[in-house]
Amino acid sequence: MRKEKEEVQYIWHDGVRIREDQLVTMAMSAGTYALAEHYVCSLLAHGCMHGLTYLINKTNEIREFYQVRKFPVPTMDEDSSTTSTKYRVSIEDQIRKKYRRMSPDERTDMLRACLGSLRANYPKMFRFKNQWQAIYQVIRDRLDGGLLQYNFLSIAMSATPEGWPESLQINKNVIKNFGRVMDIPDDEAYYELKYNPMSDLCDTFWNIIKCEIIGDEA
Repeated sequence: MRKEKEEVQYIWHDGVRIREDQLVTMAMSAGTYALAEHYVCSLLAHGCMHGLTYLINKTNEIREFYQVRKFPVPTMDEDSSTTSTKYRVSIEDQIRKKYRRMSPDERTDMLRACLGSLRANYPKMFRFKNQWQAIYQVIRDRLDGGLLQYNFLSIAMSATPEGWPESLQINKNVIKNFGRVMDIPDDEAYYELKYNPMSDLCDTFWNIIKCEIIGDEA
C-alpha cells in the first residue's frame, strides 16, 4: 500500500494553502452541498493531480454526507510508483473524451454551468472583461485544441448565465484585445507559461470543469 497518508497535504484553495483536514471540516460544516462544492473541487483537483486516492475517497465521503452521488474512482495499483501519472492521465483523458462526445448544445450548457459556478463560488475572481481570455485558454488547451477565438465568442455569448454582470459581457472587442495581458504562442499552453497573470482563474476554472464533468459521470 502507498503511504500517501503519512504526509499531511496542504491544498491550494482560494489563493491560499489549507491543511487537508481543515478543508474537509470546512466542507462538512458548510450546511449544503452547494456551499461545500468549491471545497470539494479543491480536494478533488489535488487528489487527481497527485494521484492521492484517499483524497478522492474523502470527497466521496463529503458527497455522501450531503446525499449526493459519489464520483467514480478508477481501480488503481496502489503499489505502483507510476500510479500518480496513470491516474492523472486517466482523469484528464476521461474528461476530454466526454467533452468531445458532447453536442454543441451540451458543450454550451456545460460552459454555462461552469461559469455560473464560478460566479457563485468565486465572485471576486472574474472582475474584468479581459479575463474571458483565461476561460478561452482553459477550454482550448484542456478540451479542444482546435477552438478558434471567433468560434469561442459565439459559444461564450450563448453560454453566459442569466444575471451575469453587463460590465463583464463578452463581445468582439474583448476578443480583439486577447493577448494584451496574456500573449500565448499558438504552440504553447497556458499552463506551460513561466508567468501567467491569470493562473489562479485558469486553475480554478479547470477545477470547476473537472467537477462538472466528473460529477455528470457519477
